[in-house]
Amino acid sequence: MRPMPAGLDIGSSSVKAVLVPRDGSAGRAARRRIGTRRRPGGRVEHDAEAVLGAALAALHAILPGRARAPEPLGIATQRSTVLFWDRDSGRPLTPAYSWQDLRGAPLCERLRRRSRPGRDRRVPGPLETAIAERTGLRLSPHYAAAKLAWALGHVPGLRRKVAAGRALWGTLGTFLAWRLSGGAVYAIDHANAQRTLLFDLGSQSWEPQLFEMFGLESLLDAPALPALVPTTLTESPFLDTAGLPVRLAAMTGDQQGALIGLGCRYEGAIAINYGSGAFVLISTGRRLVRAAGLLTTMVASWREPGAGPTLRTEARYAVEGTVNAAATAIHWASTRLRLRLRSADLDRYLGEDAGRTHGVHFLPAVSGLGAPRWDAAARPRFAGDVRRASARDLLRAVVESIACRCAEIIRASPARGGTAPILAAGGLTRCRTLLQAQADLLQRCVIVRESPDATCLGAALLTRPPSTWWADARRGVGPLRRRPGDVIIRPRISRGEAEDRYLAWEKAVYGRAVAR
Repeated sequence: MRPMPAGLDIGSSSVKAVLVPRDGSAGRAARRRIGTRRRPGGRVEHDAEAVLGAALAALHAILPGRARAPEPLGIATQRSTVLFWDRDSGRPLTPAYSWQDLRGAPLCERLRRRSRPGRDRRVPGPLETAIAERTGLRLSPHYAAAKLAWALGHVPGLRRKVAAGRALWGTLGTFLAWRLSGGAVYAIDHANAQRTLLFDLGSQSWEPQLFEMFGLESLLDAPALPALVPTTLTESPFLDTAGLPVRLAAMTGDQQGALIGLGCRYEGAIAINYGSGAFVLISTGRRLVRAAGLLTTMVASWREPGAGPTLRTEARYAVEGTVNAAATAIHWASTRLRLRLRSADLDRYLGEDAGRTHGVHFLPAVSGLGAPRWDAAARPRFAGDVRRASARDLLRAVVESIACRCAEIIRASPARGGTAPILAAGGLTRCRTLLQAQADLLQRCVIVRESPDATCLGAALLTRPPSTWWADARRGVGPLRRRPGDVIIRPRISRGEAEDRYLAWEKAVYGRAVAR
């Protein structure tokens, strides 16, 4: 019997494992909860040993006791979550500092002030520009570098252990690979390495100047530096020490896994994940596109035969933008309007008057503004004829502002995907008012695809040859294929009316509108 790949998704609140049969659907699945510790000062942590235990339990639940051949395993982990562990025992020396953790914020602020003394915070300085050019990202405490620096400065004895070669570091994926392989694999994939702010996206290598910038020079010496590997591994080690009939075949980040699992596997594909925030990813295929105000993300990489005996690395990229508050903004407004609504109740409350905010607009800056403006000091506010607006008008303005912010990100990208449909996922897709506004503003169909196993499916797909899952234009493979259960939302207004609505919102919340 042909082995079935397995996908492992290490999320912020749970670990999920899924077996994926040949047709690419989700087969046997298991989920295990993991805890999150939240401490004062924006500190968010996980117990890495508990995460490992949950991963093993989920894998043992889906894998057969005996297999004729080891199943290929793909691991997708929350990006930017990082820790140190003991090289000899494998035991964690620190908690796993979550991607949400902000303990590195003071260091990032010091670097900003050094780069642009007295300048407007919204204008990046030379140091921030250099980071963006090298990494495709922005200087932020959410990424791993500042958290690694904090640990070296605050965890007793850690710096000494690193200098003695007794401490290793990495993302959760690096830690799991090390422990599951009994120390045979000490590596980080390109997709997760990028989220450290220490990885040069162009050369696909560690950048010593970035290590020095964050005071992490001691991590440059072996054995404290994990090997860089493509997301689809060239060699697939058998994880015999974990008692699992699997071989490690792929490693990636959770957003990359979800993008691939949802079906956005061709240049021009656009996906929006509507949750607490909204994440917009636009696939640029082979092109490494840098767009002002947006992030450049490596989606996947693998090695192919090059000239002579060498292997060349192939990579696929996307531009990415974040709306910091989506469902969070709706909750913020509902609380102040004294409304008790779930996302499933929004359409019934708002009624059929979608697209008409009655002269009221909203800036959903509950947690500041993300892409493309990146203004952490921005605050949520209504604009327009607020006094005459009803609670329904105000809440409708909030819902439609989320669609406007996603449209703002797509309008800022030079790779807008033509007229391809938008793939929508996440809990807030239950609000059809939001999705209709999105289809209208972008003048494209929105395909709602509920796939709770998307990240696992993407991780499992990465274990296969790229030619089986990445649709390159030269092969004439069609773009997004409809799946059973997909719901299609079509635009209901003209292109001119869509442009007028967007520009009216932009002028109301920012003070001016920019036609494109």
